[in-house]
Amino acid sequence: MLDPLGLPLTTTVGAGHTADDPLYLPEIAKVRQTAQHTGLTYVGDGKMAAIGTRAEIVAHQDYSLCPLSAKPMPEAELDRVLAPVFRDVLEPSTIRLPTAAGALDETDDPVALGFVYTVELSAPDQSGQSPTWQERRLVVRSLAFAASQEKHLRQRVARAVTEINALDERKPGKQRGPDAATAYQAAAAIMDKHHVDGLVNVTVMTAVHEHTQRRYGTRPATTVRSERGRVGAARAEASLAHAVRRLGWRVYATNHTAEEVSLTQGVAAYRSEYLIEQGFGRLQGHSLSLTPLFLRDEQRLVALLCLLSIALRVLVLRQFGVRRNLRQASATLKGIYPGQPGRKTAQPTTEMMLGALRGVTLSRLTIDGKRIYHLTPVNTVQKRILVLMEVPIESYNGLVT
Repeated sequence: MLDPLGLPLTTTVGAGHTADDPLYLPEIAKVRQTAQHTGLTYVGDGKMAAIGTRAEIVAHQDYSLCPLSAKPMPEAELDRVLAPVFRDVLEPSTIRLPTAAGALDETDDPVALGFVYTVELSAPDQSGQSPTWQERRLVVRSLAFAASQEKHLRQRVARAVTEINALDERKPGKQRGPDAATAYQAAAAIMDKHHVDGLVNVTVMTAVHEHTQRRYGTRPATTVRSERGRVGAARAEASLAHAVRRLGWRVYATNHTAEEVSLTQGVAAYRSEYLIEQGFGRLQGHSLSLTPLFLRDEQRLVALLCLLSIALRVLVLRQFGVRRNLRQASATLKGIYPGQPGRKTAQPTTEMMLGALRGVTLSRLTIDGKRIYHLTPVNTVQKRILVLMEVPIESYNGLVT
């Protein structure tokens, strides 16, 4: 399969109980044997970034594009790579993706920021040889992903500050505040729960309270002294600003040269990667309901899987066609969300559209020996779905003629 840039893609599927890393090379070998030529580009996820997999691809004069996970790109290394950006020594380039027609509009809002650097690598392949290659690292910050991460981070910080400050509230039936050590431990537990260590400033003070206990009988008047831990919290603005600036960054690796695949082309190629897992999710979901079966005949199992794979193709192709037509018309579709008639979307799923067609029935009646057919008239939303699916309304009405 080719992506919009003409790069051949392949995807592997794990057995579910083992690591996926070793599964890439056998599948890549199958593609290589089928294609019978080199120079293919394999676009994969972080599991394809194993150094042995990349070395084997290089050894066969092929190319790869994949994000680097935490093992080949640990947090400390990423911080070192991003240091020039944070010191304003390096200004990342803006990335705008081409339209479906391949045109690039410089007036469009950028989808990401990024820069490129190159490293030299050497690693053993399956034959025991150690090829050496120049690997370009595409350091990319997705603006939408960064904004989403920032929103959730600020929400976690706000919840932590609220819960820590609530430790000091005095309410009926609530015990007096603990000592300073216990108060700090409670605040630390809250920060750990919300994963905001270092992003909240916690202040713990010891308040000393003295009161005189008056004389009673033979007991003399005494002064009673008690201590109470007072805790307060506020956002650590400097640390929070640095953490926000750090969000959304990811590093992709490719052995393509800059002339072959630019920064923008690399981002576009990865974003258009075909994810076969989406199809398997449909097979396992309500759409096709592939569940454990008690079929002893292997041929029946194969036949059922073939039938469901055909149904899966129909779901995918219908969805692709409708989204393409909406994109070309710069339009959206509404009326397919239950209970939300005004909600719009430019990326409807086939399942949602079929749900909107629910209730359409074809009835056959026999009255006085005459057979009569009745087809439920389609409403405005249903008619629009048929048009987007490129089903002529005449074909629908022709079901009763």
